[in-house]
Amino acid sequence: MNPGSSVTPSSDSDTLELSGQVLHQRAWRMPDLVVYQHAPEEWWVAPLDEELPLIRLNRMGASLLGAMDGRATIQTLLAQFGKWVCGPDRKTGRWHLERWSLPRYSLCYFGTEAPSGHSVHAKWDLLLQRVRERWHENAPTDSETQLHEFHRQGIHGHQGHFELIETTVSHLFREPCDALQGSSYGRRLAQTLKQLGWWTPKPRRVVEVGAGLGYVSQEMARELASHERRGVEYLFLDLTRPFLTAQVQVAQQAGWSAQAIHADAERLPFADGSVDLIIDNENLADMTPLHLTPQELDTGQGTTSQHQAALELLRRLRLSLDRPYPNDAIVNYGAIMFLMETWRVLKPGGHALLIEFGIDQGWPNPVRLPGHTEYEVQFSHLRHVARWLGFREQYCPLPQLLSIRPETHVLCTGAAYAIRRFCEAEGRPFAIRAYTHPELEKALGDMLPRLTGLHYHQVLDPAWFGLWDFKALLLEKPGGFHRPAYHESKGFRWYSQR
Repeated sequence: MNPGSSVTPSSDSDTLELSGQVLHQRAWRMPDLVVYQHAPEEWWVAPLDEELPLIRLNRMGASLLGAMDGRATIQTLLAQFGKWVCGPDRKTGRWHLERWSLPRYSLCYFGTEAPSGHSVHAKWDLLLQRVRERWHENAPTDSETQLHEFHRQGIHGHQGHFELIETTVSHLFREPCDALQGSSYGRRLAQTLKQLGWWTPKPRRVVEVGAGLGYVSQEMARELASHERRGVEYLFLDLTRPFLTAQVQVAQQAGWSAQAIHADAERLPFADGSVDLIIDNENLADMTPLHLTPQELDTGQGTTSQHQAALELLRRLRLSLDRPYPNDAIVNYGAIMFLMETWRVLKPGGHALLIEFGIDQGWPNPVRLPGHTEYEVQFSHLRHVARWLGFREQYCPLPQLLSIRPETHVLCTGAAYAIRRFCEAEGRPFAIRAYTHPELEKALGDMLPRLTGLHYHQVLDPAWFGLWDFKALLLEKPGGFHRPAYHESKGFRWYSQR
């Protein structure tokens, strides 16, 4: 991870040339780098790239890693460790120095100054994010259809997808945890729906869009009593066929009457006014983006039929767009189409809960993930469209919706990925999730004392998962019959009518 080098690694054969100015740079071991002492004379570290094997070090290799403290130059490290064998694979210190700072490894940083301080470009978590984005490097070749293609054809199985490729908030909190007051993500959603009155009367047809592996439905079922689930039809709608089987299986085991539909959420396959509740959890960023030019936005003339249709829709919606227009103006066209479809298929009095990461101002940016790129959701645009359609809408950050305990400390996600690799190599189970220290201790047992470099963040710290970037949009289609609301006090029932 060397900003002074022009090396752009693409294979394990790529190396950093240890000559010239590089020799005078200093080396810092990556903060939060997890080191596992597997045996008395063998230590393991995990490269950032999952396709690279674990790095196994002997005592000399561990000493080389420890010497990267920001004081020693590359020249000094090369003279001290370069010729010595640093692991059971017989690789020398020079071999490791030529690779460890490259993006695919990302075990250390070579530079003239430490990447620390108050500059936003110097924070370690942002530095790692930029390394990941540079490593994936798929944005320049992205097309407006790449997300559909990825979810239709790029995912061949569900095993490991949310552990390695696309870790979501709901996946991290799929089990009860302290941050959610001993509850799980799905149970907190069910509690919220009941508090909002969305389960009174209970919905007869629920549609969950892009439900991943079905954990939200499973945990919602555990929160709802059997009579609250009785008579409810739970439908899963997903572009990715491998997920549908898992979703239905999990939901049926949890007690839902569940079915699966392979379809596109931007064109919902339901009749008008036929759905009571729609749950879309962390999918809006996967819907079709349009890349419009300033000229298209200024003239209202699209370069393709889809762009022309989008420009006419934006004009009809009277959507205010920030100027000056960027050269690549991204519009969440698919999310807008989904919102319009939601209005069409909901019954009067029906509801929708939409959760995703996004922004309130400016233009969406790409977020690069392995194999595909997602896009921030511009929620002020969606809220405008919702009101234009006629929805009653409420909007809040996801931590507020879930009543997350801000003081809870959870394991750094990078550490969790490294531990998963160590456990996989040892044939031990380990799942990626939000771990407090007691929860990690329970999961790892005697392995925990042999791990160094573990770091815990406050759950709302942006360096952990950026939970404040996730928003919740709650929608109600007017026209339904509302039962009188009441509360009880000292044996009396006090009614109010909305």
